Amino acid sequence: MTVRKRGQGVPPPERTVYRVVYAVRGEAGVRRAEVEVVPGYSQEDDIPRILAARLTGRPADAARITVLELRGP
Repeated sequence: MTVRKRGQGVPPPERTVYRVVYAVRGEAGVRRAEVEVVPGYSQEDDIPRILAARLTGRPADAARITVLELRGP
């Protein structure tokens, strides 16, 4: 049995940070963002929903997001 000191929980899962260039339907220009994807919680296909949630608070607005460029690790 391993005894852990206070503050030493389970290590965080591996995270992948993507740099994204995207456009929002109905708006001029492009935007840039960094999005973290955590295995078991999200994946690359979720990036438009993540961006929509940041913009509008509604992941269902993902149809408004067009990913133009995706750079990963």
